[in-house]
Amino acid sequence: MNRIHKTAVAVVSTLAFSLGAAAAPAAVAAKPEPCATQQHQVDKATAKLETLTARFAAHPTQKNHKAKKAQVQRVNRATVRLEKCLANQAE
Repeated sequence: MNRIHKTAVAVVSTLAFSLGAAAAPAAVAAKPEPCATQQHQVDKATAKLETLTARFAAHPTQKNHKAKKAQVQRVNRATVRLEKCLANQAE
């Protein structure tokens, strides 16, 4: 009984140690780009604006104009956030 207990403890501790050692480098290596989120938001907003512009070109209405205007504002705000992030990185 004592021998089985020691073997089980050794196996469990070895397994736990190996999983802990494998997870540590992954946590350290997973650093995202500094302004990746802001760049993604600008890309996404710009793509959406292009889609809206193409879709609304055939049927210009007041509602479509407001939606397009709102998307232009989203693109502008996302661009400002990206520029601020890049300026902070340059300092």
